[in-house]
Amino acid sequence: MTHPEVFEATWAELAAYAEAFKGRKLRLRVLPVAAEATARGTDELRLREAAARLLAEADGIERAPGTPSSDPYKAAFGEIIAEKHRKMGLEL
Repeated sequence: MTHPEVFEATWAELAAYAEAFKGRKLRLRVLPVAAEATARGTDELRLREAAARLLAEADGIERAPGTPSSDPYKAAFGEIIAEKHRKMGLEL
């Protein structure tokens, strides 16, 4: 089995190889313009900053314990989960 060849060039540069590609099946992937890639990077940066602000705000929220369950199985399950979180170093 032969491996596919990968070319990265402008349309004009690829057009120069038109005869070499004649009769072959091709797959074309259009890459974003550099300005579009920069805009996406800016959007990602804004999303990360917003997420960091939201997580910081969530960390500042006063946590209150839930009401104890009257079901002994649910209460035991809650204790197991609490212990797991304690072992992970999380504050309950």
